[in-house]
Amino acid sequence: MIAYNTNWLDNLQVQQQLEEAAAVNCITKEEKEVASAKYSVGFYTPNIFIRIGLFILTVVIASFSLGLLSLTLLSGGGEKSFAVVLFVLALAAYFALEVMVERKNHFQSGTDDALIWITGACIIGGINMLGDISPAANALITLLIAAYFLVRFIHPLMGILAVLALLAFVLLSLGTAGNFAKAAMPFVLFIISVIFYFIAQNLSKKVAFRFYKDAFTFMKITALLCIYISVNYCAVREASINMFHLDLEKNDELPFGWIFWFFTIFIPIVYIYWGIKKKEVVFLRVGLLLVAAIIFTVRYYYAVMPMEIAMASGGAILITGAYLLIQYLRQPINGFTSEAIADNQMQGKLNIEALVIAETFSGVTPASDNNFGGGNFGGGGASGDF
Repeated sequence: MIAYNTNWLDNLQVQQQLEEAAAVNCITKEEKEVASAKYSVGFYTPNIFIRIGLFILTVVIASFSLGLLSLTLLSGGGEKSFAVVLFVLALAAYFALEVMVERKNHFQSGTDDALIWITGACIIGGINMLGDISPAANALITLLIAAYFLVRFIHPLMGILAVLALLAFVLLSLGTAGNFAKAAMPFVLFIISVIFYFIAQNLSKKVAFRFYKDAFTFMKITALLCIYISVNYCAVREASINMFHLDLEKNDELPFGWIFWFFTIFIPIVYIYWGIKKKEVVFLRVGLLLVAAIIFTVRYYYAVMPMEIAMASGGAILITGAYLLIQYLRQPINGFTSEAIADNQMQGKLNIEALVIAETFSGVTPASDNNFGGGNFGGGGASGDF
């Protein structure tokens, strides 16, 4: 199902581990070069600047192609004719994507990234041109397209889009299901986000899904952010007013607002604690980021000080917290440390060292020409020549 050469994907992971091991002096540069030569990768993956340039160039080419197709195929047919043009462009973009991946060996080169987005956008645009599609239906279509591109092309951003599309579909579907569904909406989104996180966490540990490691990481970060946003006081209150037309004045409290205030303050603390306790860097970084969300939410509804002082105070709190955490983790705690390392999985370092040793000494040792002849020994009952 994966469009890319799986052997090269495996070799790419090995080379990444070699780079990390060499960066922390687990192996020498010579050992890295010997092992890298054994695990070659044929993908075309340029640096970030060329990747951005190829992305923009591909989008420009697609835009000109859309204009050319419009001039060729449109004949006063209105939106339905333009939908046909979009479907034709989507088909052409997907065909070009498969060619660039399978024949030209592009892997996250910018060109394949752009073609993925162009194909998906044209499909969704064409479907909307054909008829009146509800927002919930659009979210479901986006979810299916993102899931396909995630599975087929292991694109990390498609993982983020899939999570957001699923939550949007639930939000838009329950938004028309009655007052009880609207009241339960934050907790439903909270539970779905939690489930999504654990699914991504469990799948990321399975060897069969090893190529989706980066995608699962992005999905876990998105799920953790959505867990918080779904029960954040500001997000719930403003969504209730703007989407569900809840009649609240500026200074009115949200019904059962204390529950959401509790989650607003409590969840980032739990993330930071859990990140330190379980050595989960994702939890730790997201938790530290959400400390700023706590400050913003409190400041938005309770202006106890001018904005400049609030921002300076918030920055001082974050810097102080980060400094104290770095000092606390300077000495490794259960293998978790603030010292800069390439990979906190010691087992991975051991594996890569074993790999380097095996590849360095993989040559066949030549047989010795010494036949141990010419000896002459006697005594103790022995009288032969050796």
